This record gives sequence, C-alpha cells and structure tokens, in this order.
Amino acid sequence: MEQETIASDPKLPAAGKSRSSAIDSWMSEPGTGVHEIEYTHQTEEGFTSAVLKFLDQTVDKKSFDPRSAILFCLIFVVLFVLYPVQTVCWTAGGMALLGLLLLASGLFANYPIITSQEGITWSPLHALSLRGRFTRPWSEIRAIEFAHGRHISNTPDCIYIAYKDGCDVQLRLAGFTKKNLELLLLMIRNRCPDARWLPEDERVRINVALSAAPTSQISFTGLWLDEIGSRLGSTAFVPLDPGTVLQDGRVKVVGQIALGGLSAIYLAQTDDKKTCVLKESVVPFSCEDEARRVALDLFKREAQLLARIDHPRIARIYDFFIEDDHHFLLMEFLEGRNLRQYVQEHGPQKESMSVIWAKQIADIVAYLHEMQPPILHRDLTPDNLIVEDDGAISLIDFGAANQFLSTATGTIIGKTSYMSLEQFRGKSSPPCDIFSYGCTLQYLLLGIDPEPFSYSSTATGRGDWNTLQELIRECKHEDPKARPTARAIADRLDVILRERSARTSGA
Repeated sequence: MEQETIASDPKLPAAGKSRSSAIDSWMSEPGTGVHEIEYTHQTEEGFTSAVLKFLDQTVDKKSFDPRSAILFCLIFVVLFVLYPVQTVCWTAGGMALLGLLLLASGLFANYPIITSQEGITWSPLHALSLRGRFTRPWSEIRAIEFAHGRHISNTPDCIYIAYKDGCDVQLRLAGFTKKNLELLLLMIRNRCPDARWLPEDERVRINVALSAAPTSQISFTGLWLDEIGSRLGSTAFVPLDPGTVLQDGRVKVVGQIALGGLSAIYLAQTDDKKTCVLKESVVPFSCEDEARRVALDLFKREAQLLARIDHPRIARIYDFFIEDDHHFLLMEFLEGRNLRQYVQEHGPQKESMSVIWAKQIADIVAYLHEMQPPILHRDLTPDNLIVEDDGAISLIDFGAANQFLSTATGTIIGKTSYMSLEQFRGKSSPPCDIFSYGCTLQYLLLGIDPEPFSYSSTATGRGDWNTLQELIRECKHEDPKARPTARAIADRLDVILRERSARTSGA
C-alpha cells in the first residue's frame, strides 16, 4: 500500500486519447479492452537501415570493385543514349519511390502496437512481412521466438511473433520500455495458451534498452507474471522451518500457510502465546543496491502506515522487522475461509448475499481511502477477504509486500486478473482498488476469475444479479476518473439494503 498519488505519469498517454481519430473512436467504446503499446520502430532493421547498410557496404574499401562501378556507368550511358526519356523517367521514379519509402519509415517510426480482445493491429511498416494484413486475431499466433539475429537464443535481442500462415513480425527489444514489453508478452500468454514459446528454457534473460535509461534486464521464466520466483530466476530464498525463532525468541514459526517464489506466509506464535500471521519477503541478490534501498524505505513507510489502521474488519499489523536481509510483517490472525475457498465449496453466490458482502467490503475500502494520508490496498482479491464465523467479511492481507518486491525488482507483482492496466503500468491510485473491487464482485457472482485487463463484466443470463451488474461495470470502467468512490458505493448499497429490508418488513 502507499500514499495516494494522483499526479499523471508523463510517459503514459492521456486517458481516452490516441494517435488517430480512427483509434480514438475505437477506444471511446466502453469495455472494448483496446490498448496501445508504445514501440519505437527506429530500432528495427527496417528499410532505412537496410538502405544505409547497403550503401555502407558499397563504399567499403575492402569489398569495393572499381570495375563494377565503371561497368555500371557505361551501361547507364548506353541506356541514356538509346532511350533518353525512358532512362530519365526510370531514374526519377526510382528516386521518388525510394524517398516515399524513407518518408513512410519515418512517419510510422513510433506507430503503436494496438491490442484488443480480438487481436493485434501492427504498424504499416510490417506490410511486407504480414502480406498486407495488419490486424490479425490472437488465434493465428503459432509461436513466440526469442532470438539473437535469426537464431533462437537465451540472450535475445529481438522477438519474432510467428503466425500459422508463415508470416512473422520481428520486434527489437530495444524498441520497448520494460513495462510495455511485459504487457505485450502477458497479453500474448493469456490470449494464446496454445502458442509455443522458444526457447523452452525458462531462464531466458532479455536485454532491454530503455528509452530514457541505461540498458537493463528483465528475466522471464515461464513468461507469466503471477509466478514471482520463476520470473526472477534463482534466488537464495528458503522458507523457514517450523520451530524457527525470530527476534531473539519473541516470534516462533508454527507452520507454513503459503509459499511463493520470493515470499512466504506462516502461522506464528508470539512469546505471550498469541497466534499471528507472519509474512516474509526477500529481494534477490541480483537487484541493484539503489533498488534495495528504495524498497526498504518503502517497506518501512508502508508498515508504519499499516500500523495506524484500527478497524474491526481489518487484520491489524502488530510489528515489522528485518532479520538477515529478510523482511517480515507480523499480522493479526483471523479464522475463516477466504472468498475463493468459499465460492469453490458453495459455488457462485446469489445476489441477495453478494449485496451484503459487497457493502461490507466497500465500507472497508472506504475506511482505508478516507485515512489521512489515504491508504491504497493494491491487492484486493478473493484470496485476501475471509468469511469469519459470524458470516461477515474481513480483510486479512495487504499489498505492502507486493509493492516492496515490485520496487526492488522493477517487476510488477500481483494478480493480473484483478489489476487495472494503470496499476500494472505503475500508476496506482484509489480507482485501482475500485477496479479490483469490481473484479472481486464479479468472481463472487460467477465463480471464475475475470479476464486480465478486461473492462467489461461477463453476463451469464442469470436474472438474480441485475443490481450488481451495473455497479461492476462502473467499477471496471476504462477511465479511472469515471469509477465511483468506495464511499459512494457503500452508500448506494446501503440504500438498496434498506429498501429490501423495508419491503421484507412490509410483507
């Protein structure tokens, strides 16, 4: 969690705006899920660079043959004498065509990659390699190949998106920013589950030249953002064994609850026999010192903010500490089953119960957002909400550890099915929690995780959730400013519950 940051990111396109009127009209429709992924085509081995390379080789002293130049001049003179008008026209036409191609290469140098729920629209610069079909459905992608030049490599400098009809698109890694590359690969992974990824070695490392920063690296292992440890390669992280004591015996690990690649959750006991939850996070040794320092500062600041929370339906933060470069949060233990477990056992919930729980969750989020400074949860999902013994909903976990690891590693960590696109791009604000809230309600009613980065709510034909259908749609609006506040949602649901209660009493 973090303090509210409303300032816009200059690197991101303004909401609802794009590079052409055609794209504007397409993106203006709610729920289309259209995204522009910025890519600089000037870094490609495109037409311009190919011409320059040819000219460079032509004047290369080692390969230059004066006899070839003399022969070319003689042929040109003969053609000019025999066919003067045609020769001039051919020469002028060739120069004009060359100029038009160079001009087009410059005009489309920063043309974005446009993705939608249906497929990808590529730059016109890929006209030849795609045989004129710029827009292609996801289902046509056959393979994603990481290569150095034209050869599959564990240290690639480009990606080939290969299609089933034999066409492919070459993308230089240096043309992406880190976030945009991750976003494109995530969308392909989600939309094309049958596509082959080459090489199959999960520890492929991709060198990325950032547009405004020195060259850095993204590690891809499995190419799926939810697999934290795999994504970041091997680390020295080993989970704690039961019986391990921390803080000079003040905290004792009882057992393991959950384990991720760079974090773990334990059931613990304090020296006064109080049962608690212990969250552990560790930063890989490969992270730079500056990133470690910034992450540590953030961890301390957010832990202090969390310690101020005093709400009967939010698990309290008792303490935070660092031991052997491992970072720990000691939290209140609340008994119950989380919403995911509950839905898996009992199936999708009826609207009558869902409205009650929706109101309780909205009250919790409103409390966090109305604190001074406002606190963002950043990880509002069915896994972090439990149904206690009294049937009420409580919040048991926060995104502090995720934010800590994201800052240290430079990789967004979280559940992408419940994450808005602006949060994925590193621009968190209260509307991000509202988006996650809408996704959680959708899971509660349907029993399946929402599609990542989708701004629409899936209809099922059920007639018992019309009340929440519109609310979910508003919470998942593509424009963050158009989403309602948590307090507005809570008040709206309170009115609905009061009206139902009045009708029941009157009957």
